[in-house]
Amino acid sequence: MAKKYSKKQWMAKGILALLLLFILAGLAVGFAVTEKRKPAEPTTNAVSEVETEPQTEPPTEAQTAAPEPTTAKAPPVSLPQSADGNPVTVSPDGDNWELTLVNLQYRLPEDYKPTLQAAVEGSSVQLDARVAPFYAEMYAAAKADGCTLTPYSGYRTFARQQENFDRKVAYYVSQGLSEAEATAQTQTRILPAGASEHNMGFAMDIVSASADFISTKEFSWLSAHAHEYGFILRYPENKTEITGVMYEPWHWRFVGKEAAAEMQKSGQCLEEYLGVA
Repeated sequence: MAKKYSKKQWMAKGILALLLLFILAGLAVGFAVTEKRKPAEPTTNAVSEVETEPQTEPPTEAQTAAPEPTTAKAPPVSLPQSADGNPVTVSPDGDNWELTLVNLQYRLPEDYKPTLQAAVEGSSVQLDARVAPFYAEMYAAAKADGCTLTPYSGYRTFARQQENFDRKVAYYVSQGLSEAEATAQTQTRILPAGASEHNMGFAMDIVSASADFISTKEFSWLSAHAHEYGFILRYPENKTEITGVMYEPWHWRFVGKEAAAEMQKSGQCLEEYLGVA
C-alpha cells in the first residue's frame, strides 16, 4: 500500500527539489564562465612576442659606415730644417714667438738681445718683457696659495752663458775626460751661448737650481698650475732622450697658455709638440 504524505511533507520535498535545481544551475553557469576565460594552449612551435622583437635598434647608416681615419695634429709652427746638419738660426719675433725652439739644433743670432723687464716687482732677475707679466701673474697666484716662486735665474747674456758652459767643460776635463767628451757631457747640463732659453729670456730657474726642488711645495704647485699661466716644465725626467738635457725640475719655460695647456694634457715636451722629436 502506497505511503501517504501530508500536505506539509509535500511542501518540504518541493522546496528541497527547488534548492537542488538552483544549485545545479549555478554549477553549470560557473563551469561555462571558467571555460570561456581559460587561455588556449600554445602550440609546440610557437615563438613568443618577446623573442621575436630585436634586442637593439638596427644600426644606422652612420654606425655601419667605416670610421674616418684619424690623423696626427699638425705642429703649430713650421720650423726650418738644416740642409748641411749645422744649427739653424731662429729669432723669437713675429707670429707664434712664444713657441720659438732654442736648443743645439736651433740657435739664436749672436747679437740677439730681448727687451727686458723684471720678473717680479722689486727683483733684479729679468725676463723678456712679453713673458714677465705672465710670470708675475703666476707668482701672485702661487703666493696666494702659500708658495713663493722666487725668481732665481732668468735672462742671461751670451757672455754669461758661455762662461758657465766653458767652466763646466774645464771641470770635466780636469776629471780625466777628453775635450770632446767633456763638451758632450756639459751639453746635457748647460747649453752653450745661443742654444739656451735663458738667452731668450723665456725661461726661469725657480727658487734654486737643485734637484731637491722636486720635494718642495712650490714644485707641486707648478706641476698642477703652471700651464694655466703659459709655463711648462721644459726638461722632464722621461724626455731626456728627446730634449738632450738632464731632468731639471727647477727650469720652467713660457710657451703661451694654449700650448702649455695642450702639452699638459698630452704629456709632450716642446720638441714633440713642434714635431721635431
